Amino acid sequence: MMAEVAAYVCSHVFNNTRPVLLVSRAGGDWQCLCGGDHEVGEVPNVVGLNHLMERDVTLREIINLPDDWEAERASQKDPWIRRRGQAED
Repeated sequence: MMAEVAAYVCSHVFNNTRPVLLVSRAGGDWQCLCGGDHEVGEVPNVVGLNHLMERDVTLREIINLPDDWEAERASQKDPWIRRRGQAED
């Protein structure tokens, strides 16, 4: 298991008010997001990926997600759908 790998999270995931439903590896960074709407100008928080996995063991299913890919699901009970990330032009 990975230890002390940084993950950017939205306020909802940080405050544990919504589950992680969208994981992005854009540029190789881990972003674990709720997939919902946020306040304009919200600044992401940084947490250890291992702490998120302790809270939600289903994140281990996508630990091998390649750089520039993303995984999304409709709820914590749904399977992860993996796809290549959207390239910025």
